[in-house]
Amino acid sequence: MRSTLSQALSLLLVCSFYVSVFSTFVGWVDPDTPQRKRTLKSYTDGLMYDLVMSDEFERPGRSFKDGHDPTWTGIDKPDDDQTASGKKSLQFYNASQITTRDGNLVITTTDEDTKWRGWNPYKKKYETMSRHFKSGMLQSWNKFCFTGGILEVDVQFPGESDIGGLWPAVWLLGNLGRATFQSSTNLMWPWSYTPCDRELQHAQEISGCDITTHYSLHPKQGRGATEIDMIEVMPGPSGKLPIVKNGLQRPYNSMTLQLAPGIPAQLRRPPAGTLPEWGFTWYNNLTYGENTSINPFFYGHYLGPTKKEEPVGRTAEESYQCDAISSMMQLEDKHFKKMHTFRLEWQPGPNGYVHWYGDGKFRFGIEQSGLDPYGTEIPTEPSYVILNTAISTSWGFPNLPPGCAGEYDCKTDSGKCGFNPGFCKSLPAEFLIGHVRVYQNKNDPNMTVGCNPRSHPTKRYIAAHPEKFALPGAAKPLKDVRA
Repeated sequence: MRSTLSQALSLLLVCSFYVSVFSTFVGWVDPDTPQRKRTLKSYTDGLMYDLVMSDEFERPGRSFKDGHDPTWTGIDKPDDDQTASGKKSLQFYNASQITTRDGNLVITTTDEDTKWRGWNPYKKKYETMSRHFKSGMLQSWNKFCFTGGILEVDVQFPGESDIGGLWPAVWLLGNLGRATFQSSTNLMWPWSYTPCDRELQHAQEISGCDITTHYSLHPKQGRGATEIDMIEVMPGPSGKLPIVKNGLQRPYNSMTLQLAPGIPAQLRRPPAGTLPEWGFTWYNNLTYGENTSINPFFYGHYLGPTKKEEPVGRTAEESYQCDAISSMMQLEDKHFKKMHTFRLEWQPGPNGYVHWYGDGKFRFGIEQSGLDPYGTEIPTEPSYVILNTAISTSWGFPNLPPGCAGEYDCKTDSGKCGFNPGFCKSLPAEFLIGHVRVYQNKNDPNMTVGCNPRSHPTKRYIAAHPEKFALPGAAKPLKDVRA
């Protein structure tokens, strides 16, 4: 009996060992991913890349509330904080707006109200706050991160192609900043700048001028929360747009690399509504594909000094320019009616690049050589995936007509006047994601999986600053994942 028990325990230990090894080997790969999709040929270098992460969303009714999923977290908070640069988002992100159905991730946007108690820094008191829309944002922050490789998604956009107002997006952010938590991104976003610059040092939270090894950070290595926007959809009625090339119209997809520090004003950076070739200074080695145009409506913005009462502060010395290197891809009504495949190919390192693809065709490319004159670099930060639909008055909204107060509430007559015609009737709207897959060249030392790689650690910095990454009153930024 004792011998049988001993053998059983030994067998259990061996099985546990192999399960552990198998889990480590498989890592983030969804077993529902077909075998034929476990490798992918890069459009850029022609090499075969191996699948390192996937989610096929086949199991229905999944919950993405904090602590419910090992890969993803659906956030429960408004989009922006009470700052002068914010206050334009209209939705409250609620994890209950995200689930899985029929083999898809489903992010639903509705005109439901949300009320909560929050701190008003201007009135210096807690008060009841509200939003008139609910939507969802899913993040893999501090769970799954990767540096370099291929990100592929199948998506069907929400709403109607000819009605502006919704803002579906798929994007990457460096793990040192948590999206919508402005305390974490202040002086961190979207820095992609390694060297020491004494004039910029105070504007970069982790500067190349730092010589200490606090939080396991490397001395003389500037860091940041870099951003690569794979998909940002601008729906709306078709019609000629000013300045854009190739006759591009709404709806379109904006593909953007956001960087700091940006090109300074004294070098005559292009203002919105102009083109670089009109005598302005902009980046070289930008390549545009079929049915695309430079995005002349947004070249980035200047993050200036904040008001003293704002919860996130910047002094004049801490102010800095951000750049948005952006292109627009023509979309059609079919992108809102069925699944389409989008791909991002990201090569970090000295010969780096970011290339965007839609429906198997090259759309936009940025090369490291085009950034070299300004000292910035193609992102090398461990980055996480974000999937969301926003509603913002800064994205596809009309100018307020005379007599409209801008209440932005589909449920009241006085609140409907600020929307595009048909917007309120287009809700609820569902953003469908068929799969998320990440591939890497495992022979490339610049490509890593993990949120805390040795070359760019983040773990101890986040642990030492939980208040920057957590909801007010939360014990820690993320709950432990339940079994």
